[in-house]
Amino acid sequence: MSLEIKDLNITLSSGDPVVENISFQLEKGEMLSIVGSSGAGKTTICKAVMGLRGNAYRAKGSILFHGRELLTLPDRERRTIYGKEICLIMQNPMTAFNPSIRVGRQLEKTYRLHHSKTSRKEMYELFSNLLQRFGLEDTTRILNSYPFTLSGGMLQRLMIAAALMNKPSLLVADEATTAIDACNRIGLMRELKGFCREGMSVLFVTHDLRSASVSDRILVMDHGQVVEQGAAEQILTVPQRLYQTFAKCLPVRKEGVDLIELKDVSCSFSDRLAHKGRFTAVSSMTANFEDGGRYAIVGESGSGKTTLARMIAGLQRPSTGRFLWTVLWSMDGQGREKNISKKCRSSSKTPLRRWTPNFR
Repeated sequence: MSLEIKDLNITLSSGDPVVENISFQLEKGEMLSIVGSSGAGKTTICKAVMGLRGNAYRAKGSILFHGRELLTLPDRERRTIYGKEICLIMQNPMTAFNPSIRVGRQLEKTYRLHHSKTSRKEMYELFSNLLQRFGLEDTTRILNSYPFTLSGGMLQRLMIAAALMNKPSLLVADEATTAIDACNRIGLMRELKGFCREGMSVLFVTHDLRSASVSDRILVMDHGQVVEQGAAEQILTVPQRLYQTFAKCLPVRKEGVDLIELKDVSCSFSDRLAHKGRFTAVSSMTANFEDGGRYAIVGESGSGKTTLARMIAGLQRPSTGRFLWTVLWSMDGQGREKNISKKCRSSSKTPLRRWTPNFR
């Protein structure tokens, strides 16, 4: 048995419960998905398995990894297990990498902790094969890039590669598909399932029931407790405890004037950090958005979605082309109006980077 959790209870130092009476088993080569709403306690279980609870939490019960008690494991033994036998994929790729070091160098440092005698050439061959397996083809440019030059989806797959390159026997994946585009999400889950067939066990935390459907079993949590668990097909088709999200009825949209008009908009960046030349993120975009409409921009990671949204919000100037705001303002590559923040609001995809950590 790869992992066994018995009667796990985690409380805050104040005594307030976070998770209560959690018990489940994870067999070798099995994928178990933990699903539940935000605040249900999913990430807390992942932190407990990884020994990352911190001083603010108190844990009681048992977490056994191949028969070894992780809750009381000495630090010296802990260092030999974590990062090699047990690896973690964190849910926030934008904060997982050092922004001042190229990602290839960071993968190299991580790998050398457990494989100090491996040559640099062998390591980069391993990195490239893993990245290609997860849909990243331009591996040389990516490995030579700094984290802030890559999209969230690319960083997520890099973090998955960093966790898998040591071939762990247990992978703890906390929202590993959050930043992955819908085009590649199920493909990534199938790749993880392929690693399970090679003998690796996966503890997968997600909000996405479609991603969870690839797993062998599903455990449903609510308010720190397990409310249902069983085979994935059973949970998704005949649930005993309903776990559904209800779509709100959208109001009927009235026909309106064009609020935003894009005419041959392009945006490119200097790519001197990786190699010479310029990198084009958005090329010759032409579109109309009506007042009162709701529009979705979809595409693979690195396809230019965020760059386009930043230009619309006035956070990035276009290289060529023109924006026409029929109601609010007009903007081109030369500048924008000063009162733009009063007219347009944006919501960040990486909330942990948008709050000052030393303020309440």
